[in-house]
Amino acid sequence: HVGAAAYKALSSQHAKYRGVCWNVTTGAVVGSIAQTPPGKYWERQIGKDAKMTHSDELPVRIGELMATGTRFVDFASLGPPDGKFLEAMKGAIKALHESGKDIVVRVITGNVIGMPIDNDDFCRQLTEDLGDESKLKIWVASWRKGLSWNHSKIVAVDGERLFAGGHNLWDAHYLQWNPVRDVSFQCEGMVAQDGHLFVNRMWRYVTKRHAKLASQFGSGGFKPSILKSNVGIARWPRTIDEYPPAYGKTPKSSPKSDTVPMLSIGRYGELHHDASTANPSDSAITAMLACAQKSIKMCLQDLGPLAVPLPTGPVAIPGGVWPEQYLRAIGKCIYERGVDVHLVVSHPNSCPADLKMTEAYYGNGWTVEDVASEVIKSIKANHPGAEHDRLAGLVTVNLKVTYMRSTCGPVDWEETHGKSGNHAKFFCVDDAAFYIGSQNLYIANLAEWGVVVDSRAETQKVLEEYWNPLWRQSYELVEAAERDLDVGKVLEGCGVDRQCPPEQAMTEEQWEQILLRKQATMAGSTERKLCVWLKSAKGLRNADGLGSGSSDSYVRFKLVDKKGRQVGITQESRIVWDGGANPEWQQQFEFEGLKKPGEYTLKMKVLDKDSLLGMKGKIADWLNKDDKLGAATFELRDLKKSMSWQHREIKVAARWFHNSTLRVAFNTVGRWGK
Repeated sequence: HVGAAAYKALSSQHAKYRGVCWNVTTGAVVGSIAQTPPGKYWERQIGKDAKMTHSDELPVRIGELMATGTRFVDFASLGPPDGKFLEAMKGAIKALHESGKDIVVRVITGNVIGMPIDNDDFCRQLTEDLGDESKLKIWVASWRKGLSWNHSKIVAVDGERLFAGGHNLWDAHYLQWNPVRDVSFQCEGMVAQDGHLFVNRMWRYVTKRHAKLASQFGSGGFKPSILKSNVGIARWPRTIDEYPPAYGKTPKSSPKSDTVPMLSIGRYGELHHDASTANPSDSAITAMLACAQKSIKMCLQDLGPLAVPLPTGPVAIPGGVWPEQYLRAIGKCIYERGVDVHLVVSHPNSCPADLKMTEAYYGNGWTVEDVASEVIKSIKANHPGAEHDRLAGLVTVNLKVTYMRSTCGPVDWEETHGKSGNHAKFFCVDDAAFYIGSQNLYIANLAEWGVVVDSRAETQKVLEEYWNPLWRQSYELVEAAERDLDVGKVLEGCGVDRQCPPEQAMTEEQWEQILLRKQATMAGSTERKLCVWLKSAKGLRNADGLGSGSSDSYVRFKLVDKKGRQVGITQESRIVWDGGANPEWQQQFEFEGLKKPGEYTLKMKVLDKDSLLGMKGKIADWLNKDDKLGAATFELRDLKKSMSWQHREIKVAARWFHNSTLRVAFNTVGRWGK
C-alpha cells in the first residue's frame, strides 16, 4: 500500500516527469546497507586503532563500482570528493582509462552560493595520472539556478549498477574520528537507468546555459547582467566535444530472481518550470507518510529549517519554514489512527572530527522538544478541538523523538565533547517500504533523488542491519529518566512561534550567525558578491615577436583579503587568439560569498597563452610558461553600493608612448560599498 500511495500521487500530479525524475521500476539490493561507521559499531565503541580507518570500505566500494563501467558512468554529488574518496575515484578513472574502452564519464556537482567549484582544477585532479591519449571521455560540471543546486548523491554505471543515498564524499566528515553518521545503498537492475536519466536533466541545463553564455562572449551585442545562475564545465581530453552526450535508455535486461518493486523519486528545485507539477518527490513522500497504518520510522538530520539562536529560543532563518505538508501527514496518522512515529535526529550544533563550526554543521539548531512541538501543533491545526490530556498521551506513547546516540552515548569517542551528527535521509512506513536518498525532510528546494524499495522482505533486512541497532542505542537502552524528550516542554512549546521575526529585528551578530550556519551546512553563504565585466584591453605589447603572429591574450583574476590570503577561486577569461594589441573579451565573472568585501583587493594579470613550437599538452605548457603582458590591482573599498555598473580603465603596463590598459566594470548588486 505504501508504494501504491506514492505512485498515485506521482501519476496524478506529476505525470509529465515520469521517466525524467521519477519512475516505477525494479531492482535488487546488493550486499549490506552502506552505513558509516559500519553497523558493527552500534554494538561496540570504535577503538583508537581504527580511529582513521573505521569506514575505509566505503570509498573502496564506490571506487570499485565506478571501475566496472564499460560504456557510461555518471557521478553526482553536492561537491567534489576529497581525501580517500578522491583517491578511490581517481583509481577508478585510471582503471577505466586502462581498459581501452570508449567510456563516457559525467561528473556533476552543486555550485553553492559563496562556495564556487573550480571545475578545471577538479578535472585536472581526476586525470593527472592519465596519459594524453585515451578513449575515455570525461566531463566535469557544476550548476546553480537561483537558490537551487544539485544535492543528489548518485553513482550510476552502464544503466545496470547504482549507488545512492546521503553520503557526501568528504574524508574528514566520514572517515576520521567522531564521524557524522550516514546511510546509502547499492542496487542493480533497471533502477540504475533512472539514476542516469535524472542526471540527464541537470546536464541539459548546464550545457544549454553554458552555451548561451559562451555565445554572448566577445559579441558586439553582449550585455552584462546580474546572473541568478552559475554553471561551469571542464573536459578531458580537451579534444573531445565541449558537451557530453545524454544517456540513452537501454532495453530491459533479464529480471533477476531477487528483483523487487522500486520507485525512483526526485526533484529539481528551480529547474522545474511549472510550479503545479514541480518536485515530484515531495508529493511522493507526503503520500507515503499519510498512508501509514501502524508505524513511521525516520532517521533524519533534522525536520526544521536552519535556526538562529535568540534569547527567547531558536527561530528559523529568514526564508526558512517548517515542512507543513509532512508535519500534517505525520500528525494526522498519530491522532486519527494511533500510528507510532519514531524519529532520530542530529544533535543541535554537532560537528565531526576537529572541523570548525564554519566547516561542518550537522544539526539545524532545534531541540527534540522543538520538533515534537511542531508535530503536535500540526495535530491541533488539523483538529482544533484536540484535548490537552490526549495530546500528552500521544507524546508519551506514540511520538518518540530522540537524538542520535552510539554505544558510548552521544559521541563515538570518550575523549571528545562533541555530539553525534546525523546526515541520513531514511524513513520506513509500516515496516513494508523504505526510502534512502539525498532528500532532507526540512525544506531546502535543491535537486534531490532517492529510491523507495517497496518490499517487506527487503525492508526487514534494512531494519535488522540499520534501524533496530540505531533505535536500540538511541532510545531503548537509554534509561527512561535520561531520555531526551521532555513531554512537558513539548506541550509548553506548542505556543511558541518558531518562524523568523521581521528582518529589521535581527541584530548584526545574529545575521553573522545566520551566514555562518548557512556556510557550514552548505546552504549558501552571504549574498554579498562582486560582479566583474571584462570588456577589452588597449595597447598590449606583442609578446610573440615579429613573424610569430600576435598575442593570444587572457586575463586572470584573483581576490585577496587585507592579509594577502586568497578569497574564493582564481578565475580566468577565455583566450582571444591573435587578439593583437586591443583584444576584446566581453565576459562576465562573479566572486561570491564575500564577508568583508570592502577590505579586499582584486588582482588582475594579463597573459599571453604560449605553447612550445606549437606543441600541445602538459609537457609543452610546463616547458613554455605564459608571458605576462601586464598586471594591476584594484581596491574594492572604492566601489559604491549600487545596482549600476561602475566603469574603470585600469593601467596594467607602462610603455614608451602609451600605457597598456584594461577596460572593466564592477557591480556590487546594491549589497555593499560606500
